[in-house]
This record gives sequence, structure tokens and C-alpha cells, in this order.
Amino acid sequence: MVTRETRSDQRYGLGRSLMPLVEELRRRGIRTGYLCQADLGQRALSWQHRLQRLFSVLFGRVNTRTDFSTLLQVLLERINMGRLAAKLATAQHYTHVHCHDPFIAAGLRFFLRFYPDCRIVWGVTEHGFGCYAQAIHEDGVRMNQRTMRVMRRWEAHTLLDASWVIAPTRNCLQQIADDLEISPLPHNWHDVVHACPALNRYSREDARNRLDWDDTAMYVLSVGRIAPVKQFPLLIEAFAQLKHTKELQLVILGEGDYSALQQQARQLGLAREIQFAVTADIGLYLSAADLYVSASASESFGLANLEALAAGIAAVCTAVGGVPEVVGGGAFLVKSDVKSLMEGMQHMLNDAALRESIARKGKTRADAWPDITAIANRYEIIYRQAATN
Repeated sequence: MVTRETRSDQRYGLGRSLMPLVEELRRRGIRTGYLCQADLGQRALSWQHRLQRLFSVLFGRVNTRTDFSTLLQVLLERINMGRLAAKLATAQHYTHVHCHDPFIAAGLRFFLRFYPDCRIVWGVTEHGFGCYAQAIHEDGVRMNQRTMRVMRRWEAHTLLDASWVIAPTRNCLQQIADDLEISPLPHNWHDVVHACPALNRYSREDARNRLDWDDTAMYVLSVGRIAPVKQFPLLIEAFAQLKHTKELQLVILGEGDYSALQQQARQLGLAREIQFAVTADIGLYLSAADLYVSASASESFGLANLEALAAGIAAVCTAVGGVPEVVGGGAFLVKSDVKSLMEGMQHMLNDAALRESIARKGKTRADAWPDITAIANRYEIIYRQAATN
């Protein structure tokens, strides 16, 4: 398994869905490794930064409508991971390499050419809704039309050369094919959902005591890395317009720079300062909160949403990407704008019976969700088929 995550990213990133799979495969006697950026040596990072500076100077003179400096950083760190994966997979006699990013796979594909005697099958999981080139753009990397076309062609060639392509929802898989103009869907493209997550369980009273939360307020919880795609500024703006007989407290679980969000909250005059936290025990916060909210602009799956359903908390989610496919009727779905999000949260906070009904439907849906054993079975079949083709 190869990702571009840092160790801290794994707390709210791919690690939450991948580590249970890695552990299950290992339990079955399948030797499984997990590479991320923390495994890159200092020499590799030094060369990566030198190349980034060099190419930024060269390409920066060509066209200012593309943010080449950031785009090169994004690509080089992924290609570097692909290089490391090719080196280690060859040296340690792995049979499969699963790249959790198409441009990691592009790097792997290139560097495997330097190991002509090594027979490794490889595939890709796309974790964004739609092609990765579009996801980069939505995450704030500016690209002109020509650059976007080049990126999409490169991505399409990589995916068509892969032994398997996986996305976490059917809608996501189809969107990738549409974005990259690939039709019909290749036979080795699969939609495989993430397993229902295991959460620590607490009573509401116990959870609130542990967190030192009081019953004089209604607590609204959101989870995700601090990134543009999660739309926390939109959430804060909508939250600031809410009215309730109790005080309202917004809690955000996620790593990143909180300063701009805190400044926005102060400018909007929030009665209570936003609580930001980093935790490995998301179940504790879900057990204590009154309402879970996701304001994301795009989600291929939305693991935190499924965790909220599994915890039995009422959820409000923007109806984007693969979210409706995952949550079904187990969450209150709204449009991705301030007015719709505010009205959805207000409606839920004002109606305890509705919160209970939504939470119950969500819990029922999560309880019927495939567990890690079923998901690992799908992966093992895909890997074995790839080895025989």
C-alpha cells in the first residue's frame, strides 16, 4: 500500500480506512507493507526539493495562469513515492503494489522500467470524486486549460495501464470515467466501499464528562483535515446564523492551521470560540455531540459521515459526490451553500424527534454495512485476478 500521507495525515486521512484492511490482510498471512512520506529518506527529500525549485523557475516563466510551484510540489512528492515503491517492492520481492493516488502510480510505472527482470502487478485507488486532476484543482491548485488537459491525459493513460482501478462508490467510478472520457467502464475497474469503522462506544453522559462538556450548550461536531474542499469557512458562516434557546458550540476535529477559521469566527461574533481538537478517539466526540455536520464541497465516500451514522448521532451532510450513495436516508442532505446548510442545521437542532429519527435510520444503515472481512475478500479476489491476467 502506497500513499503520499504524512504520519499526521493518517489520523484523518486514508489511514483510517486502509489500516484495518492492512491488518486484515496480514491476519490472513498476506505480507502487506504500508509506505507513506515518513518512509522517504533525507536524501530523497533533498532531491525532491531541488527539482521542485529548478522546475518552478523554468515553468514559472512559461505561464502565470498555472500555479506551477504548487503543482510541481504535488506531483514530485507523489512521483517520489512511486520511485520508493518500485525500489522497495523489487528489493523485498513484493508481488503487488497498490497505489492510492494515480500520480504515485505514474511514478511507479516509470521507475519499474529500471527493473526489467521484476514482475510486479500494480493498481490504483482513486480517492477523490472524479479524476485526480480535478481534485487538485478543487484543493486550490490553479491550472489553465492546457495544463488540465495534459494532466487528464496522463492520468487516463496511467489508469488504463493499471491491473485494477478501485473507487469507493459507483458514482465516483463513473465520474472518473466521464472526466477522463473513458467509455465503457473497463472490466478491471471496481467500486469497493470502505468497511464500516470500529468506534469506541460511550454513553452521552460519560463522553461529556470525559470531554468536560456541559449541558448548557448544544454541541455541533464536524470532522476533517483543514483544507479548502472541507469548506469549514462555509460551515462557520452558516453556524453563525443559527438561533437556539441554548448556547451553541462548534467543535472541529482536524489537523491544520486553524488561525484563519478562528479569525472568521471572531469577526462573525460567535458567542463561544470554536473548539479545535486532534484525537484518535473520534467515537468519544461523536458520542458526546448533539449534531454532526459535513459541509464538504466534494467527497468520493466520506468516511467520517459513515462513522457518524455508526455512532448513532443525527447528521447533516452536503449532498455531494458519493455522499448520498453512502448515507442513503441516514443523514439529512442539503445543498452546498450557506443558506441550505444553515436551514438544515436549524431544522435539526429545533426538532429533537427528527434528530432521533435520522440517527436511528443512520444507525440501522451502518449496522448493515459490510465489515472489514467482507471488504478484504473483495480486495483479495481483485489481487488474485490481477496476478493471473
